[in-house]
Amino acid sequence: MQKSRFVLIGNPENRRVHFFQEALQQAGQDAALIIPYLSILNAECELPDVLSEGDTLRIESPGENFAAEKKILALGGLENASGLKDERGRIYHPRLWFQGFSKLMTFIAQQAGHVSWFNHPDDIVSMFNKPLCKQILPDYTLPRLPVFSSYDEFFAYAETQAYSRFFIKLNSSSSASGIVAYECNKRNGKEQAYSTVEIVHGLDGERYYNSLKIKKYTAKKEIRNILNFLFTEGAMVESWIPKAKHEDSSYDLRVMGIAGQRRHAIARLSRGPMTNLHLGNQRCAVDELELSTSTWQEIDTLVEKTMQAFPRSLYAGLDILLPRNGKSPVLLEANAFGDLLPNLLHNAENTYLAEINAFLERQRLAYA
Repeated sequence: MQKSRFVLIGNPENRRVHFFQEALQQAGQDAALIIPYLSILNAECELPDVLSEGDTLRIESPGENFAAEKKILALGGLENASGLKDERGRIYHPRLWFQGFSKLMTFIAQQAGHVSWFNHPDDIVSMFNKPLCKQILPDYTLPRLPVFSSYDEFFAYAETQAYSRFFIKLNSSSSASGIVAYECNKRNGKEQAYSTVEIVHGLDGERYYNSLKIKKYTAKKEIRNILNFLFTEGAMVESWIPKAKHEDSSYDLRVMGIAGQRRHAIARLSRGPMTNLHLGNQRCAVDELELSTSTWQEIDTLVEKTMQAFPRSLYAGLDILLPRNGKSPVLLEANAFGDLLPNLLHNAENTYLAEINAFLERQRLAYA
C-alpha cells in the first residue's frame, strides 16, 4: 500500500495545526504539507498545481486569524471587509461570514480533484448550518420551532406558549458565539436573558461582542436589541431543556465520533445555562457521572446515526444533551472542528492521533 501524503488547509500559526503535525509524527507519518487559508483566499495557491491524486486532505478551522476572516467576509459579499479593525471578540456579520465560508468550501471541493478527505467540505458546511442539521437528523435533535425575523415576532410567540424558556442561537456559529438563554414570566411580562453577547454603545450605534463572562439582561430594550441583531443575522430558537445534574452543576457531553463510533467523551459542568469550556466551566470525567449501560447505548446509537448522516466525514465533535427528566439523549450540535480537546485520551490516543489511526486503518482495509 502506497504511503498517503497528508495535506492540511489551515492557519499555519494555529495550535490545531501544531497538534495535528505532532500526531502525524506519533503515528510514524511524514509531516503534512500546510496550505494557508490566505494563500487560497489571495489566489496565491492553485490547488490543482499542489495536490496530487491520492493525497489525503484535512481542512482545519479558519478561526483566530483576522486577515482570513476579512477575506471570508469579502467573499460573502461585505464590500468594506478590508477596512474592518481587529476588535477582540467583536461579532462581525455572521450571516455574510457563513456565505463566504460556504463559497470557500465549495471552491476547495471543486479544485481539490481526486483526493481522500478527513471531512468533506460539503459536510463541514452542513455541520455549521444548525437548522439544516435539524432537518437531516429530526429524530435525534430538539424539535424545530418557528423562524422569527424580529424580537416582536418572537415575543408574541413566547407569550402564547405554556413553556416560556428558550435558547436563541445564530444559525451558523461556534464557541457559544451569539447565544442567548431567554425566559419570560407570562404573569407579569418580565423577561431576563443570559448571554455571551455584550453590548457596547458607540457613536455609530450598538456594537456586539462575544464575552467570556455570561451577561444577565433584564431591560426590555437591551434584550430587544440583542435579539433583533441575532434574528437579522439569522438565528434559530430551541426550547430550553433542563440538563442532567452532577452534584451542584448541570452538564452536557462533548463526544468525539470517529469512524462512526464514540471515542473521546467529556462532561462540561456549569452552574449557568452555557456549558462551553472556554467560558470558565469545568471538565468532568464521564466515569464520575455513573451513567447506566442503557444510556451509553443510546448515546452510541446517536453517535452512529449522526455520523451516518455525514458519510464523507471521518469525525465530528458532538454536543449531546442528557435531559434531566431521563428522556433519550439529544444532539445539540455537530462540530466539524470539534476535536480540540487537549489532554483528553481514549485508548492512549488524543483526538488527532485517533483520527489519523482511524484513517490509516480505513485505508488499509480498502486496499486489503
